Amino acid sequence: MVNYFIIAILVVLIIVLGIQTIIFIKNGGSLSADLKIMKEKAEALAKENEDLQAQIEYYSKPENLEKELKAKFNYKKAEEKMMIIVP
Repeated sequence: MVNYFIIAILVVLIIVLGIQTIIFIKNGGSLSADLKIMKEKAEALAKENEDLQAQIEYYSKPENLEKELKAKFNYKKAEEKMMIIVP
């Protein structure tokens, strides 16, 4: 009688552990997909960071900053004259 009780407990334990293993494997697959997505986001952010660092370096030079101000905002120095040509 005791042997049947021990066998029943072991069978239930094996079934529970099997179900938990299946759930763990399924969650592991979704975590792998999440990891891949996070790595892609990290690479994109690293690329964006490099681009921003390049822009900071470019705009830190006064002649480049002045050139961009003239191109985008029609900036001019006091002694300069501006001519706008419309096609």
